[in-house]
Amino acid sequence: MEYLLSNISYKNDVSEPANLYEIDLVKQWLNLSPGTIVDTVNSGTITILNAGIFNKHEGPDIKAAILIINNKVVKGSIECHICTSDWYKHNHHQNPAYQSVILHIVRRLNDGIITPTIPTALLKLDNNNSIECSLNIINKSPQLINTIIDNSHNRWINKVNLYNGYHDNPEQLKKLLIINSFRILGAGGNKTQFAQLANSINYKKIRYFNLEESEQYLWNTSLQLTIKWVKRGIRPAQQPQNRMKLAAELIYYFSNLNFDRLPSFNNVTNLLTTNFPSAGGISVRSELLGNIIIPFYAARALYLNKIGNYQKYYEIWNCLKIQNIYRKFVRRFRNIIDLSQLKSFPMLQGLIAIDNNWCSKHLCHLCPLKEKSYVVS
Repeated sequence: MEYLLSNISYKNDVSEPANLYEIDLVKQWLNLSPGTIVDTVNSGTITILNAGIFNKHEGPDIKAAILIINNKVVKGSIECHICTSDWYKHNHHQNPAYQSVILHIVRRLNDGIITPTIPTALLKLDNNNSIECSLNIINKSPQLINTIIDNSHNRWINKVNLYNGYHDNPEQLKKLLIINSFRILGAGGNKTQFAQLANSINYKKIRYFNLEESEQYLWNTSLQLTIKWVKRGIRPAQQPQNRMKLAAELIYYFSNLNFDRLPSFNNVTNLLTTNFPSAGGISVRSELLGNIIIPFYAARALYLNKIGNYQKYYEIWNCLKIQNIYRKFVRRFRNIIDLSQLKSFPMLQGLIAIDNNWCSKHLCHLCPLKEKSYVVS
């Protein structure tokens, strides 16, 4: 059985970083194995049966955790904070959504305030399994940028190949385009909701609607499905009421698309401005162009054996920029990669691939962005 003595200080502990983040605390907790025993400040020890599931949306940070507390098996949510008093600063004690919390995890107890009715655990930085990225200016690979570009190209290929097997079936192709586009619209907290909506659309029926009728149909369908839209903590532009009109425009565009015609290279990046007036934000335009529109037309170009068109679409894709840099990549790479490069859509795609394949799996010792400490025979 693994033990985590959270209130013991070790001689080999390194000093805490200047910036502490709740997300790192969440990740550290979710990496703990079943059977781990954790000391609490106010309720003795608890045993982890299931660390729970990360909640990306509103409400407690972790859901569906199963713990043994006071010799009883308890299932519920977990909330993570840097300081114990953050529970009150964030008004969780007045929010019904937090009544399911069975454990409060903190990094510091220095403010002396704890939640009296909820077990509170102090989780120190895990220096044996560091969650801090160890990539730096000294150990970075000379081929760092090229490695990111290679991974970006792999993401491009995956996006293009997504349409393989659908080119001879226009109706299925249209449905796939709409479903994938709706996932983009749900960014920020409503991906599941928009996916549910997209899979429930009567595509044979909606293709004959005008924009206003399509939008009303989508709202009616969401009501019939009793979809619970997430609104709290969502940026105004990403609120469902602001995305539904764009959803109707996407359906109208794809439903009336002539698949044998490829847009000119000068017009492909202006497609959203022309056909989707509700796509006002630069971020959503870049996401739709980079993830859906341009890869789709590149796939059609390959299918129609127009290799020159395919290559041109790839060049356009490589020139895409985004307005809002992904915050976690700024934190991780700001001292290594220029911020202007982090605004490049393809560069971010490469970093996403690396994050998925190495960082999220804690394969730091195999990081492709580090200079190799071993010889490949």
